[in-house]
Amino acid sequence: MSSVEDQLHGSTATERQPGAAGHEVRPGYRFPSATLMIDEAEQRRLHGHCAIPPERWGGSVDPTFLARYPIRVIGDALFSCHPDRGYVHMVHRIVQSAPVSLGEAITVDGMFVAVDPVPRGWMMKGRFEYRRADGSLVMVVEPEALMADRTRMPPAGAPKAASAATPAEPGFEAVTEKHFTPENVVGYSGKGRNPIHDDPDHARIMGFRAPIVAGNQLINLLLEPLAMAGKPRRFEVDVRLRRPVFWDEAVTVEGRKGPDGRWTHTRIVKPDGRVASDCVVIAIED
Repeated sequence: MSSVEDQLHGSTATERQPGAAGHEVRPGYRFPSATLMIDEAEQRRLHGHCAIPPERWGGSVDPTFLARYPIRVIGDALFSCHPDRGYVHMVHRIVQSAPVSLGEAITVDGMFVAVDPVPRGWMMKGRFEYRRADGSLVMVVEPEALMADRTRMPPAGAPKAASAATPAEPGFEAVTEKHFTPENVVGYSGKGRNPIHDDPDHARIMGFRAPIVAGNQLINLLLEPLAMAGKPRRFEVDVRLRRPVFWDEAVTVEGRKGPDGRWTHTRIVKPDGRVASDCVVIAIED
């Protein structure tokens, strides 16, 4: 399958159709403030679906579990305003200024920055800021997601453009092996939240052979190596979700280290050797 990312081009558009939740899909729309709290039990449950040891992040929240909120609320907006369209998470930029403790309440404010037309639908761009009770900023997340027009998607089984092989890059080594199953994919995403992760018929309509793993779950795997050598206090990463990983695939998480021994680049490699997603570590410190 060719990368969806390679096919995205377009200019700004505006859609002002309010959904059942009162959301609007338009640039400048601000989501209501929300309070998030990840406790130890929830983190352990979600890590179980990712085969991540519960001690990996210690008493701190795995940043992915806070950073996945924008995709969930954007999904609510898109599905309530446009239930006939598909939804594919594609880009996630995360800047953590300070770690968050398990059980700590964090306030999130976010908005749609842009809604751009592209050949397969519309690309949503957002910005979400996370603050402690004292107002201090602990995280910024900037997601991008494709809202796919089903009429523009190729039917399942249709010939697809050949995808260029992933070029060999020096310095990468295997870090972990992960094997997805329908049970852990649905357990992580939740049944019925986004049918592209749990409904085989819907996945086929959207041009996929089977349901795909949620981008947030892949981000969990990409960030896990960052905590293996000591949990980072501050970091900035740019994640690109380039190809789908299906709910029955085994993948390899690879990484490349910098001179200081820290991971500078992690990626998820599919069984055929193609890179499904990658995470560039722009900055990191203990």
